[in-house]
Amino acid sequence: MYRKIIRRSILLIVLLLLINYLFNNSGFYITESKAIRDSYPYKNGDVIYEKEYENKKIIILKTSDVNYVKLIGFKLGMFYHVSNIAELYFMTPLIGKEGDIKRTWSASLNSNELYETMIAVESENPEIKRVIVSNDNIDNVILDDLEEIKENSTVFLELKLEDGFATSYLELYSKDVGGFIFRGVNEKGEIITLGR
Repeated sequence: MYRKIIRRSILLIVLLLLINYLFNNSGFYITESKAIRDSYPYKNGDVIYEKEYENKKIIILKTSDVNYVKLIGFKLGMFYHVSNIAELYFMTPLIGKEGDIKRTWSASLNSNELYETMIAVESENPEIKRVIVSNDNIDNVILDDLEEIKENSTVFLELKLEDGFATSYLELYSKDVGGFIFRGVNEKGEIITLGR
């Protein structure tokens, strides 16, 4: 009788260790906080911004040196999975001054052959109220009229800053991903800063 109990106990321990190993190496987590903490950059930090999009969420994690943006999904009805991570970094402006906007974007192909694209911006400049993200061509002419920008873009987002942050999640065709232009706009709609 004791042998059965010992065998079952050993089998249970081995099974629990195997499940723990698979969870730690698969990228699936039981809680959202564990998904945030145990995915890249594997640092503790504070979630300083979050926004939900249907069954996904974008969070901004402030660590000791850098702010990271993470796209978190809810899989199989019970597991959290971090599918995309990017670092917010300063934009080199073509117009405006250095340091007005930190921005990032990242995309990954999903099973529908669309790119799950996350875009995030941060600004400490109190004049910047919105950030326009578009994919118009600025190589020859830099447009400053928002209607013209919208007409010449296949992607046009108007992100309103909340406490200096804004994010967006989109599913895009491959031809629309990339080449994003970031324009910091004041309350009057005037472009303060512009860059890639």
